[in-house]
Amino acid sequence: MIFFWNDPVYQKIRGPLHAWIHPYRFLIIGGVIMAFISAGVSSGVPILLRDLIDKVFAQKNTQLLFILPFSFFVLFSVKGFTGFLQAYMLKKAALFMISDVRQSLFNHLVRMPLSAFGREGTGQLMSRVTNDTIILQGGVAEIIRDLLRNSFTAVGMLIALLYINYKLTLFILLVLPFTLIPIRKIGKKLRKSSLHSQERYGNVNQHLAETLTAIRLIKSVGSEEDEIRRFRRYSHEFAEGQFKMVKYENMLSPIMESIGALGIGVAVWLGGYSVIHGHLTLGTLVGFLTAAQMLYQPIKGLANSQSGIQYSLAAAERIAEVMARPLEILNSDQTSWVVSRLTKEIRFEKVSFGYPGLSEMALKDVSLEITSGGFVAIVGPSGSGKSTLVNLIPLFYRPTRGQILWDGKNIVEADIRSLRDRIGIVTQDVILMNQSIRENLVYGLKKDVSGEDIEAATRIAHADGFISRLPQGLETVVGEKGIFLSGGERQRLALARVVLRDPDVLILDEATSALDTESEFAIQQALESIMRDRTTIVIAHRLSTIRKAQKVHVLDRGRIVESGTHEELMKTDGGRYRKFLNLSLGVENPIGALGETPADSA
Repeated sequence: MIFFWNDPVYQKIRGPLHAWIHPYRFLIIGGVIMAFISAGVSSGVPILLRDLIDKVFAQKNTQLLFILPFSFFVLFSVKGFTGFLQAYMLKKAALFMISDVRQSLFNHLVRMPLSAFGREGTGQLMSRVTNDTIILQGGVAEIIRDLLRNSFTAVGMLIALLYINYKLTLFILLVLPFTLIPIRKIGKKLRKSSLHSQERYGNVNQHLAETLTAIRLIKSVGSEEDEIRRFRRYSHEFAEGQFKMVKYENMLSPIMESIGALGIGVAVWLGGYSVIHGHLTLGTLVGFLTAAQMLYQPIKGLANSQSGIQYSLAAAERIAEVMARPLEILNSDQTSWVVSRLTKEIRFEKVSFGYPGLSEMALKDVSLEITSGGFVAIVGPSGSGKSTLVNLIPLFYRPTRGQILWDGKNIVEADIRSLRDRIGIVTQDVILMNQSIRENLVYGLKKDVSGEDIEAATRIAHADGFISRLPQGLETVVGEKGIFLSGGERQRLALARVVLRDPDVLILDEATSALDTESEFAIQQALESIMRDRTTIVIAHRLSTIRKAQKVHVLDRGRIVESGTHEELMKTDGGRYRKFLNLSLGVENPIGALGETPADSA
């Protein structure tokens, strides 16, 4: 579709697109002016050619013989120079505009709520930021460069044709509408094929991201060949999609060649007849045919540019779909309240929560109280809703029903950044950036910290020992996801990071469940220091951790089924807590395990 501004996708992204174009409007205006001059100069070529034949050769005009070659030189020099400036200005505008689009898309992604990342894989989202923006970049460059140039050139050549001989021009114009039919029909097929192809490229990206992330698992179970076969299938599907686009793209060329040849053939027949019978000069016919050929070239270019336009509109549709997704509600306006230090309690009041797309609620009418400075353990079988419950406190997810109160105020109405500043989280899977230990420790801090602060934090977290043994100490780069460190070392860095944040509330989501006994013992010692004077919520399976809690809540299928201290719950014959400890510790009499050390309970 040549007139892409009527396209629904363009209408969808018109607002942000105009905002992206605005900083580069002068470059674009300059490029348009250069394209207009270049097209105007080109339209003078067939007129000069007519005069060369009719006035120089036929009438032996020697004076004009000296003027016309210089005129050709000037025309083509101006055309070349303006063409360079046009390409320079428009290409620069396109490159930096798409850089802004890519940045806006990235900004939108990181500001979306956590729940939005579950429905689409990492590779698919990466494809939107990388591949789709590159395709859009090519399309924008083609639209604001080739489309403008070809349009201006076509208009210029049409004016030249009318000036040379308006009667023959009318026959040419009868053919032009037939060029729009294949452009429109094939353009629709190109859009659909391009959209499917980009989705298949997303599958390739997704599989690559999954494979590289799980490479240890793949090698440990010997599934390299399975993954190679899967990648081959995704890659082949992508190639098939690309081939279909190439097929449609190249269908336009022979159709346009045939229609163009028909129009020029009619002009040759009528013009030749007129020359033979003396109604038209030879120079006029040659000039007319030259202008007709030069008109056909930009029209063919407009048809060929449809492939780039359709590719870019398909990419824009995928980008617009992401940009239309709702952002996380941060409540940073004046109507929200700023979370201050916890002084009383965090209270759940009949809280229920369900993940989008799932019929069963993950949490059902949960009510509990976590006193300031207290230590609460959340236990239960896998899938019971433990992690979901603690993820509601920093509002990674919002309750479907009920409310969570921080010192009596509903956290849904709080400034989320101030809420999260009060909470420190350590999970089983520690996230470390491919940066130095120092940079990972201060990551996300809103305050300046000194070298002494960092050393104190690593000492409290029992991380100073292994850091001092590293050749570069705090400047050691830990690798992607901390691959150069052991599990225990990564956990200790996570704890040190929490110490530097100095939160009121500490959430430990099975932070020691995957560690060996020695690492767990070291981290338990660190935790005792870190948990002091902080409200602590622990998800754990180890008795050594659970028994220290002031209160234990047992979750099963999204409901709190038992609450009390360890000793109180152990007195309940046939209770869920005793059953849970039976299964997790693998002993018939959990009461006999009360005296175990961390090493014994591993």
